[in-house]
Amino acid sequence: GAAVLAQNAQQQFEAAQKLKPARVTSTERIAPPSEPGTPFVVRTTLLDPTGKPAAGVQVFAYQTDRTGIYAAPGAADQWRLKGWAVTDAQGRFEFKTIRPGSYPGGGAPAHIHLIFTTGCCGRQVSEMVFDDDPLITKEFRDRQGPSSIFVFARPVAKPDGSQEVAYTIRLKPTGNF
Repeated sequence: GAAVLAQNAQQQFEAAQKLKPARVTSTERIAPPSEPGTPFVVRTTLLDPTGKPAAGVQVFAYQTDRTGIYAAPGAADQWRLKGWAVTDAQGRFEFKTIRPGSYPGGGAPAHIHLIFTTGCCGRQVSEMVFDDDPLITKEFRDRQGPSSIFVFARPVAKPDGSQEVAYTIRLKPTGNF
């Protein structure tokens, strides 16, 4: 059940961290420029539990490709599209990527996983979902309580065909991953 899923996610997270580049800044990539899909930029401000900018937080992000797949079946790296960043002095980070697809067959809205490793508040997970995703229904929103990991972001279309989102996340006092 859930314990097996959590253990699997923990093992995948630890395996992915071994691939982290030696130098990471506040502006990084998840998907390479050659990845098919709608170019997408995620701009986030991370605040500590008191509302102050959370500087120096390690951010790990991963997502599906435009078809909703994380990796080919049997691939050694289960999170093919992934990246790392660190928040700047104002708690900001940015990822350049593509807009992910929802899982084949539906059920789960398109999302980008974010894992924050903080000095103040442990390790925390968040999932950014898209306000314009047809799978973000009133029922989906109503199921999310105050401890929800979901952040609802509204994509903005740019003249060049790309999209971007900007939003703020406040860390919880204690970690959840």
